[in-house]
Amino acid sequence: MEELKYLQIANHPVMWLVCIPGILLVLFQAFLFTKKAIATGRQIGLTDDQFKSAARSSAIGSIGPSLAIVAGMIALLSSMGGPVAWMRLSYIGSVTYELTSASNAAAAVGSTIGTNNMTQEAFACGVWVMVICCLGWIITSTLFADKMEVLKDRVAGDSKVKLAVIATAGGMGSFGYQSFNRAISLTGIDRNGIAVIGGFVVMLVLALIGKKSNAPKWIKSLGMTIAMFAGMLAAVLIL
Repeated sequence: MEELKYLQIANHPVMWLVCIPGILLVLFQAFLFTKKAIATGRQIGLTDDQFKSAARSSAIGSIGPSLAIVAGMIALLSSMGGPVAWMRLSYIGSVTYELTSASNAAAAVGSTIGTNNMTQEAFACGVWVMVICCLGWIITSTLFADKMEVLKDRVAGDSKVKLAVIATAGGMGSFGYQSFNRAISLTGIDRNGIAVIGGFVVMLVLALIGKKSNAPKWIKSLGMTIAMFAGMLAAVLIL
């Protein structure tokens, strides 16, 4: 099957050369953050075992979300080309946002991504919209990230209990926002609902088991990943 004309440009070596510096910048930032985190950890007295435990838990916990991104990466790659897909997901990591932005931009100029009527101009519009529409997050983080410490001090002060409550409430609110409209639908339960409910049930069971004194250590580090896969498996098997 002959490659679509706009994809010849999207996958051109020049596009790779343009996108790779941005990807390298993300890797460099990750290196700096890791180096700073280790240095700070040394200052507050963290041990090597604690560093290893944190790294292992983070790596394991990222498996589930990473697989979801890889699955969506295929659709984005086939629609917008390898360089742009790799660069955008390295920066933002949201396949849903990227595909929606590119699709809406293409539709605005009378095209559909991944089809024969997708033009080079529509591809360019898609890239511009993908980049520009996320600037709000970046600008907000740049201007206010350093202010969060001040906000934390004013809200929680030196109380570790208040800080723990705020952190827990924030996590619950974030996950609840992402899950509620998928778990409860006016049109009836669907695969999304099954996935949310199945993952919740498995996570609840693992959390209860993890509270026991003789619970295996892997439950705390693997619990979220296991729940994610259980939810996805339930959605596939039940509906």
